[in-house]
Amino acid sequence: MRDKQREDTRRRLYLAALEVFRRDGVAGCRIDDIAQKAEVSRAAFYFHFPTKEHVLVDLLRESEVAGARQLHELPESATLEQVLFTFAEGLAAFWEKEPALIVDALTTSMKVTAVLDDRDSSALRGLLAKRFRDLAARGQLAATLPPDVLSDFSTAYMLMALISWASAPQASLEGMLKASMRLFLDGARASPGNTGAASAVAPGPGKR
Repeated sequence: MRDKQREDTRRRLYLAALEVFRRDGVAGCRIDDIAQKAEVSRAAFYFHFPTKEHVLVDLLRESEVAGARQLHELPESATLEQVLFTFAEGLAAFWEKEPALIVDALTTSMKVTAVLDDRDSSALRGLLAKRFRDLAARGQLAATLPPDVLSDFSTAYMLMALISWASAPQASLEGMLKASMRLFLDGARASPGNTGAASAVAPGPGKR
């Protein structure tokens, strides 16, 4: 019962914080306003979240769960296009409702979440990398870069499209994300002569 009460309070604070963020911006909002909206004390907020930016970490994790669910549902035989466009559809479905929070959330992810060399810290990043490795094994990826690196490149394209859309959200977010994936596909798709083991990247420190 006590655990459920904690979970309910955390969820109430999370939803209240997002509402205040949308109204006042992340930088401009006050913890007291979040606590008041959630009908809890200021101390209760800090019990659940070290900083207000950690609310955005929960938002990012929620978006990852939604994206990972859609990738999980794809068959093992899914093509590169299917993987990328499913990824785009999952991101669009979640973030088109939060244009005001995209930039703050992505900035927070760079500061608060795990560093780039830890794929296991992100369920979605790890799943996407696995999909790319499977595609490489089936000869559907160019060999210019290792599949894990190509996976991260695809994510970088998506993030830049998200940031661009957030500044002018009149266009279709799904359309913009898929357009960014078409640009990525021009270099990532396997073609005669560019399949096989990746050899264009020099080994990292200590791996020579």
